[in-house]
Amino acid sequence: MKGTSFGKWIWIFLGALSLIIRYTVSATSIEQYYSRGLFLWVRRIIDAGLGWLPFPLIYLFFFLLIVWLVRSLMKTDWNNFFQWGRVGQHLLSIAAFLGGVAFFFFFLWGFNYGRIPFTKQLSLKLEPIPIDTLRERLSYKTEELLLLREQVAAQRATALDASFQPANMEHLIRESVVQSLKELNYPTAGRVRGRVLKPKGVFLRFSSAGLYWPFVGEGNIDGGLHALQQPFTMAHEIAHGYGITNEGICNFIAYLACQKSSNAFIKYAGAVSYWRYLAGAYQQHKNKEYWSFRDQLPKGFLADMDAINNTLRQYPDIMPRFRNFAYDKYLKSQGISEGLQSYSQIVMLVEAWERRGEKSILRSAN
Repeated sequence: MKGTSFGKWIWIFLGALSLIIRYTVSATSIEQYYSRGLFLWVRRIIDAGLGWLPFPLIYLFFFLLIVWLVRSLMKTDWNNFFQWGRVGQHLLSIAAFLGGVAFFFFFLWGFNYGRIPFTKQLSLKLEPIPIDTLRERLSYKTEELLLLREQVAAQRATALDASFQPANMEHLIRESVVQSLKELNYPTAGRVRGRVLKPKGVFLRFSSAGLYWPFVGEGNIDGGLHALQQPFTMAHEIAHGYGITNEGICNFIAYLACQKSSNAFIKYAGAVSYWRYLAGAYQQHKNKEYWSFRDQLPKGFLADMDAINNTLRQYPDIMPRFRNFAYDKYLKSQGISEGLQSYSQIVMLVEAWERRGEKSILRSAN
């Protein structure tokens, strides 16, 4: 019994130590010794050890977790469970479990929340975009989008579907994410997997399209996503796997990665995902003007938008307010002050990036 209690105290200590390190060690130290040091070895070990398995590791994780829980419940002495003298042991077990979760979360990935902010490392200044500028950006990004669609399926008036996806999509997307991060001077050790999960709607019903699960080191996307949303979402989750924690930054990297892809469908799909954020930002200010602009767009592109929206409607949210509240609080607790609003930061990030002199797809082609 004493040995068992000692082991529990060890996990409590490790969990507490992880929290202390996360919230007291400087961003410079975390960046140098963890994000660009220890984490790279964690990444290599995960990918070399289990990344080759042909199925998502999150399935294995929850299977083993359920087995452990069942065995623990079977070994529990329920006749004496509620005796007052055992309350302390029960609380100790719970604290040990939470300590272990905290330790592995931070050790395997979570310390990256404390690294030097992306915008500071790249000297990007984010500013609100004037409505006239937003309208201008929407106009030329739409031009880019329509040109890309012509490259995928010229004159097609119906929505694109999964038949246009490349067979090696995960490989192509990871390759582009790695290239983008290297150009931004971010290390990319290992080979982060991007898995498609089933049953469909497992994330969509909770207002999410994907999830990076740090306990197995893999990015996962919902199998119910429309084919045009999958490349961008997969790139987003793979970016998480390489140590990027901020949701808006992962969106930005996903956009850059899709732009760099050699595959026309991935490039178009990434541009579609960014366009939806950009159009949404404009619509918030000029709803009537937005719909007037949208109605003039080609039928093929509108068919793509309608197909995406119709697919999302198949998976209505479960407890959306609770999910949004909980995840918003979680992000803010990890130092992302914008919370859920960080997702839409992509519009300001792309604006700052292009304002700094980086070329967009259309401009680089001319």
